[in-house]
Amino acid sequence: MNNRSEQELSTKQKEMLVVMTALSFIEQNALMTQAQLNDARRSLQALFIRTSGEETMLRKLVEILKVNKELHEAFSSISKISNNISNSVGVISKKIEYLKQYVTKLHLTPQENSDFFAPFLSFTHLFQNNILRFNQLMQSYLELREEEAKRTHEFRIAQEASRRLKDRLSGKLAMQAGSEVEESMKQEVLGNFDYASAKEQLDTAQRESKLLAKQISILLHDIYAICQMAMNPDMREKRDRSKAANESVDDIFMRFTRALKYHPRLNQIKEFIVDYFKLYQRAYGMFVLDFNNFNKAAETITTNTEEYFESKTEDEDLRSKREKLRKYEGLIPFLEATANLIHEYSDFSFDRFSKKVSGEISMNASLWEHIAEELLIAKVAAEADLTTRLNL
Repeated sequence: MNNRSEQELSTKQKEMLVVMTALSFIEQNALMTQAQLNDARRSLQALFIRTSGEETMLRKLVEILKVNKELHEAFSSISKISNNISNSVGVISKKIEYLKQYVTKLHLTPQENSDFFAPFLSFTHLFQNNILRFNQLMQSYLELREEEAKRTHEFRIAQEASRRLKDRLSGKLAMQAGSEVEESMKQEVLGNFDYASAKEQLDTAQRESKLLAKQISILLHDIYAICQMAMNPDMREKRDRSKAANESVDDIFMRFTRALKYHPRLNQIKEFIVDYFKLYQRAYGMFVLDFNNFNKAAETITTNTEEYFESKTEDEDLRSKREKLRKYEGLIPFLEATANLIHEYSDFSFDRFSKKVSGEISMNASLWEHIAEELLIAKVAAEADLTTRLNL
């Protein structure tokens, strides 16, 4: 065997030691599928490409799991606003039901009924339907804003994953990949991180939440128009009044003041009726505040995740995936470093090179220090396999 053939064999042996060490480590920790492992066995570059893709995919998954979990916890606090709305609507509805029962017990004359009570109950029914609708829309809005926040963070994560992977696969070790199989593998791995679908999902979520927010704003304006008609005309807001909305609502306050002149019995329950007028005004003001506060809180979650989520308890699935990610974070720089050793110590014998790799693994303050012990075990297994092979 000539010197060139011996050198090529020596280089191949050293590369196989690194590859088989990494493969043994990967198999021990179930970091890849069998099909991916078979691909990775072909060369150090193929192993690097596959490992980089798996690490990036897992990093993306870990971040999405973390965000989804944290968003769920964060929105549980925001949902208190929705719960407050539901509770308020429930309380108001009970008061309205009590009003209806109360009126039925008054034994009204036809004139009392037509002049005030029938229009008042109709007005109250309209108000009740609107606040029930508001409550329903806010429940849906909570779900849509949560979905929008998730999609926003998933898109950011996908962008970052794509950027990191492209940077890594344009590096020195990946550039060494020369075969068509490795180039195809590289394109496949990069293709997995096309974030166009994440952007499309985000656009859809944003569009749906904006449409619903507009519906809620219109509904609040309708409730405002109703409440204007339960208010002293001198105190009504002229500038923001919707003529179309107000024209369809009975001016119940003016009807009440006229009825007081002709129906003495109304004076006996005047304060009781006025309390309902006040209730409608307070309810509208409270719902507007709730809607605005909800939007502010949801916006905070979407734009300031890091500030909003600090220490959260991780569940077992997230902990497991994060632990796997830590292993990838050590394995990839180890592959890059040992790939350089193959060329730097090309004149070393296999035995000397093996010792050099062991020293590299055991080096203090390395990026793979946290998996060093497992790498040494994997190297022992790889070396035993490699040195007892009949053919290389």
